[in-house]
Amino acid sequence: MTGCLVRPAPCRVAVTGPSVGRCVTVLCSQRPGWDAAAVDAMDALDASAQRVVELVGQVRPEQWDNPTPCTEWNVRTLVGHLIAGMRGYCELLNGAPAAELRSTLEHQSEAVGTDPVATCESAVRSVRAAFAEPGALERIVHHAYDIPGSQLLAFRIADNAVHSWDLATAIGVEPGLDEQLAEFVYGLLAPRAQSGALYATGWIAAPTRPLPEGATPLEQLIHLVGR
Repeated sequence: MTGCLVRPAPCRVAVTGPSVGRCVTVLCSQRPGWDAAAVDAMDALDASAQRVVELVGQVRPEQWDNPTPCTEWNVRTLVGHLIAGMRGYCELLNGAPAAELRSTLEHQSEAVGTDPVATCESAVRSVRAAFAEPGALERIVHHAYDIPGSQLLAFRIADNAVHSWDLATAIGVEPGLDEQLAEFVYGLLAPRAQSGALYATGWIAAPTRPLPEGATPLEQLIHLVGR
């Protein structure tokens, strides 16, 4: 993963939210602060997915049963959730109903297989290809409610980033998430947190403690999702 998620050419993907339809040409050396519209969403997907694969490769054999910040999941189930989620998003982009994603996630603990890294890499390639298909980001998909593919992409990036932190915490390594990626995901989730929509399903917990002064972008993101 490179240290810059901003391309020297105009971005190709608009993400739902305040930055919809706004594509800004920005170089890292010219970027004084964060602007979500300057980050290409497919680059953010690649960066977040790469970190997932790297972390899966760092899980030692004795750590698969470790607890995680997702209190109902151990490391195996958490990694399985990421893999199953990527597979499920491929299904949604191909027109599957929301029930199919739920069914896939019900078996997430089995998704890791015998070669976790290879299985994860395969899921990463598949979901990347699905989002890159012409028209995929404009297509309506059946998630918890009907949304455009661009919003599903935002969900995928956020899931990768937040659960990378969960996995890193569970196995005792540095999260290693790019600061711009953390800021980008925060920008995706913050409006939904402010409206309450982020917490309405119960999948994400609201913060229970104040945000520390001087928090880093990653700490702000993790606080937002109740960690």
